[in-house]
Amino acid sequence: MSDKTASHVLVISDTKGVRRIVLDGLKYTLGRDENNNIQIFSRFVSRQHAVMLRVPTESGGHTYRIIDGDLSGKASVNGVVINGKEKVSSWELANGDRITLAPNAELQYLLE
Repeated sequence: MSDKTASHVLVISDTKGVRRIVLDGLKYTLGRDENNNIQIFSRFVSRQHAVMLRVPTESGGHTYRIIDGDLSGKASVNGVVINGKEKVSSWELANGDRITLAPNAELQYLLE
């Protein structure tokens, strides 16, 4: 599936349950604080845990990059783990990637 025609979706599983968010913006902030674009409900998630930025691809579409911490560069307490293996400071997301922010806060990035 081409990233030009795909819908970019973030499936969030946290203490409030599971929800889907269609991503179409340039920047999203994620964290426990209600002032984030995407609020994550978990006491283990930092107030400003991560940032997602829209990144153009060679095919003319786009993807998203997740960056640990806030826009000033302050890292989150628990970090960002990709696919249960790798703790990252920055990661270009691919279809199906699982993002763990805390033991009870997991996201999945999907192209649909």
